[in-house]
Amino acid sequence: MRIIVEAQDLPPGRTTSHAVASYVRAVLELRALRREIAHKLLEVERCKKAIGSRLQAEVLLAEARTLLEELGIEAANDDHSGS
Repeated sequence: MRIIVEAQDLPPGRTTSHAVASYVRAVLELRALRREIAHKLLEVERCKKAIGSRLQAEVLLAEARTLLEELGIEAANDDHSGS
């Protein structure tokens, strides 16, 4: 998986300091990444609800958890707090 984060460029001549430009660009990229993570959390919830509405939902959710465990990924908690 590759994560590509796009952030707006600083206007030319806005700063002459490479350090300042790098810092501001990193903050902009972090903001974009947080926005993307929020979208993915919503997608995970939507997919989980779709599975939950199907026949044999518990079997399907158990299969998903098993696959995640096999991949070494802890299944997402319902509250997304990571605990």
